[in-house]
Amino acid sequence: MFFVVTVYMLAIFNQIQTSKGHDQQLQNVAYSKTVTLSSQYPDRGYEGWKAVNGIFSDLSHTGRERFPWLRIDLGANFFIHEIEVFARSNCFESQLHDLDVKVGNVTDSMHLCGHFTGYTRLGGRMAVFCPTPTVGRYVQIQIVKGDSNVMSPAEVLVWGKRV
Repeated sequence: MFFVVTVYMLAIFNQIQTSKGHDQQLQNVAYSKTVTLSSQYPDRGYEGWKAVNGIFSDLSHTGRERFPWLRIDLGANFFIHEIEVFARSNCFESQLHDLDVKVGNVTDSMHLCGHFTGYTRLGGRMAVFCPTPTVGRYVQIQIVKGDSNVMSPAEVLVWGKRV
C-alpha cells in the first residue's frame, strides 16, 4: 500500500512540475515558493502559499482593496516563458479579472510581461506569455481595474527554466 501511495504522489508531483503542453526544458518554477499577498483576508486559512502548492481545490485570498496583488519569490533568476493563473472552482469567479503580470529581479522595478483583460469562469485559466527573453526572480499578478477588489486564485503556475 505504501508503494502505491508513493508512486501516486510522485506522479502528481511530476504533473505539477512539468507539462506535456510545454517545452520539455520548462518547469513550474513557482511550485512551493514564497508568496506575499498585498493584504490578508480576515479569516485564516487563505494564505499566499496555497496559490503555489499544486492543489487546485484550495485558494489564497487577499483582503478587499483597490488593486490587490500576489507576488511569488522564485528564489533565483529564471527565464520566464508563461504564467498561468487558475480561478477558484467553487464560486466567485469574478474575483479574478483584468490582470497585469509583471516580472523582475527586484520588487520595486518590475517589467510588464503581459495583461489579461476581462473575467474568467469558474475554474478557468488565464494565460500570459512573456516576450523572449524575460528574466526575473519575482512574478507579480495584480488586478488593475475597479474600485474595490479581492484576489482569490486557486493556483499560479510559472513556466520557466533556470538562467
